[in-house]
Amino acid sequence: MRVAASLCFALLLGFAHAPTNASSSLADQRERRAVLDAARAHAQAQLRERPVRFLVKQWRRSGDWIFLHAAMQDPQGQPISYADTRYEAADRRGQKSADYDALLQRRPGRWYVRVDSIGATDVPWTNWGRDYGAPPELFPGG
Repeated sequence: MRVAASLCFALLLGFAHAPTNASSSLADQRERRAVLDAARAHAQAQLRERPVRFLVKQWRRSGDWIFLHAAMQDPQGQPISYADTRYEAADRRGQKSADYDALLQRRPGRWYVRVDSIGATDVPWTNWGRDYGAPPELFPGG
């Protein structure tokens, strides 16, 4: 019985430390802030400079690439309002969510948004890997 339990534990440790190409963590808080600041600036520019906070649902990193999936919130933690933005009519028709999806790439010392999607109600990243040369393992289902 002990041998079987030890073997199961060893197998679990092996799977836990198995190498992967994409990581769901960032090295430090400074880098995390730099990624979110780049995404926030890009989102706010499209939302008429409305303040945006992100509730990160998922992100995956592979080298100099990050895929970010988050919910947009106002400073009080409420879902972002699309009033007075180019998205207002679509939001009234129920064609907008609070989701924010972005593909970011690090270039000498800085993170840049290569492409993003504001308020998608479907899967916007389907072709991002192919279109931008990002590793496919970054994306859910990839």
